[in-house]
Amino acid sequence: MANQYTRTEVLNRLKKTIEEGHPVVIAGAGTGISGKFAEKGGADLIGVYNSGLYRMDGNGSLAGLMPYGNANDIVIQLAHRVMPLIKEAPMIGGISGSDPTREMRPFLRHLIDLGFSGVMNFPTVGLIDGRFRQELEDTGMGYGKEIETLKLAKELGLFTMGYAFNEEEAAMVGKAGLDVLICHMGLTVGGSIGSKYSEDYALKEAADLVNRMTDAARKISPDILIFSHGGPIAMPKDTEYMYQHTESVGFLGASSIERIPIEQPLMDAVKDFKSCLIKQ
Repeated sequence: MANQYTRTEVLNRLKKTIEEGHPVVIAGAGTGISGKFAEKGGADLIGVYNSGLYRMDGNGSLAGLMPYGNANDIVIQLAHRVMPLIKEAPMIGGISGSDPTREMRPFLRHLIDLGFSGVMNFPTVGLIDGRFRQELEDTGMGYGKEIETLKLAKELGLFTMGYAFNEEEAAMVGKAGLDVLICHMGLTVGGSIGSKYSEDYALKEAADLVNRMTDAARKISPDILIFSHGGPIAMPKDTEYMYQHTESVGFLGASSIERIPIEQPLMDAVKDFKSCLIKQ
């Protein structure tokens, strides 16, 4: 069973990693085996949230933003599947903070009782734009509601991470006093169901956006930690580029860690078994 940590204990663990010259790696886990071996590989944090369930069933991660299941119920289901296999890494729950049907204070307390050390805002309306996004905002189910939920989580003693997609949202994360700003570059490229839209989005453009978002958050919260995720940041070399060209000190890998790395080896393993000959 995973250990549970206070907000301060999680921060101290991450700061120690950074001081030693290593990045912080958060591994998304949609199955127990993903979490188990991500931790064995050195993941600093293990995150469970609804898109992991869909992703490891072979569907696109953005299924987590569609009405295919209750996101806040799924994070609890995944906790029971992943947590028993984690030895030490703090567990982070991805929550739908804008859910108008759920009282967030008792829900967050339930996550604490389950053993979570922190939370982040996923699924998030930050991935939605256009008229639909505006109307979500107009009817009280917008990004600001997610931030209010994360502020409540911080008050309850949880470590908090905020996904943001632009400078305005980054400033909201900073104003809320969250522990980490995760600069989200969109759906991850690569593999069989990765984003095609993001393939032309260069790492330099991503780094420039991360830097602008960092400036926006740190004008208000100078000590906030900066992580990056998604879009063209898909492979270890991509994360290294971000570490060298931005203030980012961490990476959240979901498709990059538990989906893309297994697709080709799994196909190759079956091909190897099929290549064997039986006696005629």
